[in-house]
Amino acid sequence: MSTITAGPLAGAARPRPDGWLTEPLTEDQTAATAQASAILQRHYPEVAAPVRCLTARYRSAVFTVGNPPQAVLKRHADTAAYLGERLAYDLLAADQVLPGLQASCDRSRTLLVDYLPDTADLTDRDTFDDLIALVARVHTASARWPRSLGEPMTPWRIDAALLADPAWVDDAQAWRDMLRLVNAAHGPAHLPLGNLDLHRDHVRCRDDGRLALVDVETLRPDVTGLPDVVTLAYLAGEIGHTRPGPWVRARYLRHLHHTGVTWTDRDLLTALTCFATATGLESLHGLDR
Repeated sequence: MSTITAGPLAGAARPRPDGWLTEPLTEDQTAATAQASAILQRHYPEVAAPVRCLTARYRSAVFTVGNPPQAVLKRHADTAAYLGERLAYDLLAADQVLPGLQASCDRSRTLLVDYLPDTADLTDRDTFDDLIALVARVHTASARWPRSLGEPMTPWRIDAALLADPAWVDDAQAWRDMLRLVNAAHGPAHLPLGNLDLHRDHVRCRDDGRLALVDVETLRPDVTGLPDVVTLAYLAGEIGHTRPGPWVRARYLRHLHHTGVTWTDRDLLTALTCFATATGLESLHGLDR
């Protein structure tokens, strides 16, 4: 079993083991740009335009398209990661928490999405609170799904998750205790979406001022939203917000209550502690204060 070595979830077990990706992408930006240009010409001929590489990593690569940029092209090395992010756009479409999806291509494992150039100012307390509200909307998205979307996702519901323990957790009993608390708060039809990649530069502003998340490849339907609450507390502390842990916990609860979720402060704190025990997480970053 591998663990996360640094950052907000340091010490926690990872669902994916080391060496999981057998065919990584090039990390050379010049080569990555040439490959992206070829992909656009072949699979998106109607939007063929100059390409600029933003990041080239072994798991994924990101490019702006056009001069000035009109879109972002994201390429995945792994089919499952691509399909997971593509599914996220379907699952979260109604909540408008992501950039607009212009097109996607299964053959090239790419997504073409709206370009949002402006990062959110998370040093502003109200803006950070908007981020907490956005994350809460992601966590409760399944409560607003139509039947046509909810029924295919039934195997991932919280009541189904209680029937089997994931192999990657350290303490299966603590994991089950955590899931029972999530189930009690959200209800048995809840789908436990979570594990967002909440880096500061992934939080962008739309033209109308609303926030959007530009990277959701890590989103999973089987880990709950609790790791995201931990990450929010870490991020708030890193930025310098006052009493970040208690403040994030209180605001998260308030936003969830607006959607009908019945978490109590005590049960949420217990669930967070169970999550830490189950996964080996080293710190709750003040959420337990």
